[in-house]
Amino acid sequence: MGNVTNIVVVSGYEEDRKRILAALSEQNDFFIAGTEKDEIGAIIKSAQLKPDALILDLKQPEIKAPELAPMIHRRSPATAIVLLSNNDEHNHACRAFLAGISGYLLKDKDMDKLIPVLKIVISGGYFINDSVAIRIFNAVSFYGKFPGQLRDYSNSWIEQKEDYFSPLERGIVTLVAKGFSDREIAEYLNVSSGTIRNYFTAIKHRTKLKNRIQIVIFSLVYGHINLDHLNIIEDEVFSKTSSMIDIFKMIK
Repeated sequence: MGNVTNIVVVSGYEEDRKRILAALSEQNDFFIAGTEKDEIGAIIKSAQLKPDALILDLKQPEIKAPELAPMIHRRSPATAIVLLSNNDEHNHACRAFLAGISGYLLKDKDMDKLIPVLKIVISGGYFINDSVAIRIFNAVSFYGKFPGQLRDYSNSWIEQKEDYFSPLERGIVTLVAKGFSDREIAEYLNVSSGTIRNYFTAIKHRTKLKNRIQIVIFSLVYGHINLDHLNIIEDEVFSKTSSMIDIFKMIK
């Protein structure tokens, strides 16, 4: 018998949850490791079970998918996340993928693709609904226009990216992208949470971006931080074998 894939289903809609579970139960190589109804349950269950895949079908969540994905991956890095959404806006899908979502399905169009998409993302692949795929790629292209205020940045900003953020700022933004809170970052830096907030206030003023989500996306798309550094940074922070400034210099 081949390897069994452990899957956690998180859905705030009872009928949809039943439909998802029924579809999964028909697959001999899928094992339903757990079910939850909200984003808090998703965080707890993923930390406990470390599933191969997590299906997110959230009902008016307090924690949006782009914020939730790093929290889940911080506790279960290998879990592939498939988001079921009614939102076909490319801004929403783009933020979800940049945050770590592997599959983006529109509930009114793609439910019949759920099983093959799960197999794709578990194997390390990605799935984007075809109606938003082209717009997402245009949005994150260096030569295209990024959603929202990022459309105002020209190539001259990209060329100057190495000097645009200090090593400390890159480190802080990297940790936020990984899911660390202000309190956790402040603890390791031995500063107050207010100091961390001040850094973000300064960054927002400099970049004209509205919030942290935009700062993280901007930093990822334009190369100010690198996803490859996230696990290195977390390991170093928890081991405390280096000073935080030395660690953040690694992100250059």
